Amino acid sequence: MTRNVSSLLVIASLGLAGCCSVRPAGPTTGPTSGSEPSVVQRMVEHRAVEAAVWGMPLMNFKAMRDGAKALGAGFNDVGYYSKLQTWRFQIATPNNTTPYIWSFWNLVDGPVVFELPGSTDDVGIFGTLLDSWQRPLEDVGAKGVDKGKGGKYLLLPPDYEGDVPAGFIPLRQTTYQGFALLRPIMADTSEENLAKASAFAKSIKVYSLADADKPAATHYVDFSGRLFDGIVKFDGGFYKHLHAIVQEEFVPPAELGMLGILKNLGIEKGKPYAPTAQMREVFARAAPDAHEYLIQRYHEQILPRWYDNTHWMSIVPPGTAESGFSFKFPGYVDYDARGALYYAVCTSVKHLGAATFYLTAAQDAGGEWLDGGENYRLHVPAGVPARDFWSVVAYDVASAGWILDQAKVGVDSTSSELRANADGSTDVFFGPAAPEGKEGNWVPTVAGRKFFLLFRFYGPEKAVFDKSWALNDLIKIE
Repeated sequence: MTRNVSSLLVIASLGLAGCCSVRPAGPTTGPTSGSEPSVVQRMVEHRAVEAAVWGMPLMNFKAMRDGAKALGAGFNDVGYYSKLQTWRFQIATPNNTTPYIWSFWNLVDGPVVFELPGSTDDVGIFGTLLDSWQRPLEDVGAKGVDKGKGGKYLLLPPDYEGDVPAGFIPLRQTTYQGFALLRPIMADTSEENLAKASAFAKSIKVYSLADADKPAATHYVDFSGRLFDGIVKFDGGFYKHLHAIVQEEFVPPAELGMLGILKNLGIEKGKPYAPTAQMREVFARAAPDAHEYLIQRYHEQILPRWYDNTHWMSIVPPGTAESGFSFKFPGYVDYDARGALYYAVCTSVKHLGAATFYLTAAQDAGGEWLDGGENYRLHVPAGVPARDFWSVVAYDVASAGWILDQAKVGVDSTSSELRANADGSTDVFFGPAAPEGKEGNWVPTVAGRKFFLLFRFYGPEKAVFDKSWALNDLIKIE
């Protein structure tokens, strides 16, 4: 564990009394003797960690937005995958079973129209429109407000005072920027159906409301086969990016208190980013500490176990979906849990469990972290309660993205290579090498890298939620 994280975990669990109990003996103001940092120096570093935790949703959004821009997709453009994503699609916990469609927008100059066509016999849509804090505005497509008929969604900026024209579905944001993440739903991922999904993506239109009478042609970008770098980097440069997104975004009143802490770190609206050499050293230490803190908070502390006797957990903290992913609860905003969640995931949905449901595990049956140098077996009982299909995918703990340079990132029940047992159950293997004869049921991992899993239920059924069907823990095998 890196420096400072142990004390930060104590502070998080014990509150102010815990903070005081771990304070070193001696003066409480000014420099301490010898090489020990002063209370002021310690406070600056703690605040830098807190700032990173607070800003994670924005930073996650920015990383994805910048990743799309680097591949040629700017605001009001549509990026899509003509082939299924591979490890080169580096964002937090993507799937590899449906080709993604993306679009980003900026409302600083006024409302934007996101025009979604209706589903066809061959291609349906499941997706969500979100703001830059990754709060869902509305689900779209078959499980969304348009019920698969499509529609003209009108994204309104937080300070918009004009009328809403007829024929639009208005969605008011509390931020200036936002994005759409859509997943085409098809019978299979044959070349023919992937081509139809691509054609659907290129029928989406995004344009300014001011140009609605004669919108400019939407620009489409195929991301397939290209490195999409959408992972937040926890190094000294983290705070430069945090400063940049704070300049760009509308910060709602509930978040203003943190702007005072950011100001003390040299991150202030309307001011240039010009940290001193000493602050650069602080940032270089604080960002990795924040990273480790978020990993431990997410995988070990804030997620409830889904079953009493296994290490499978819900992927969201308690109350998250009920709060609309706002993390606003009576009397407080839980930015700590919010930050931990958006280390691990890249979007949210308006109606969790309507079309998909996820469970996650980072430990084996013995409670040990999953180690890419070891071999594991996951026994999936027969009768998985998923109307459409199920999948299980491995992710790198440090990045929360796919493990780099791997030809295979997971398995799903529609795969022609996956072999079920005679009783309908399925054994899935994880490790650096495939068990002999089990290549179709194997997911590669890398020695020296911790990993975690997401088990996805597409079309989840009642037995998922009443837990009458249960996943088993991963078992380490020799």
